Amino acid sequence: MPPRIPDTTRAAILADIKAGTKGRNQIARDHQVSVSTVTNIAKAAGATDAFDRSQTEKATRAVVEDSRSRRAKLAAALLDDAERFRERAWSTYKYYERGIEGPELVTLEQPPLKDAKEAYVAIGISIQRHLDLEKFDADRGAEGAKSMLGQLAQALDDAARAVGEQP
Repeated sequence: MPPRIPDTTRAAILADIKAGTKGRNQIARDHQVSVSTVTNIAKAAGATDAFDRSQTEKATRAVVEDSRSRRAKLAAALLDDAERFRERAWSTYKYYERGIEGPELVTLEQPPLKDAKEAYVAIGISIQRHLDLEKFDADRGAEGAKSMLGQLAQALDDAARAVGEQP
């Protein structure tokens, strides 16, 4: 059986428990005792809920749910972006050209092909990110997060290459 902890150490541990600013493991490290010793001192003092983490768990669940809600809003916004990019790819295109008497406004029925291509790259990225967010929330796992980040990096590389290929 280990030797009894000095009363001064026991009092310091109890003071830390009652302060409620440190976790059980930190108190054990600070006073160089085992975690079970800290637990036993708390029980002996009647502080049975000193290390109750139910509030922390509830707060964590709330943050996770808030993040899920934000991702759902972002996913919807990405679909909106895709629609705007598609509309822009098929809209009237205006630009200024040098004319004899100065700049002249030129209007085309549709944007030049390279601009339409850029719009469709943006559409693809927006839709893919939307799908990635939907999949992430469906998977709800670390593997889904890793996969999503990898796909995001790949899509950004693809988009950069597509834009770089233009003359």
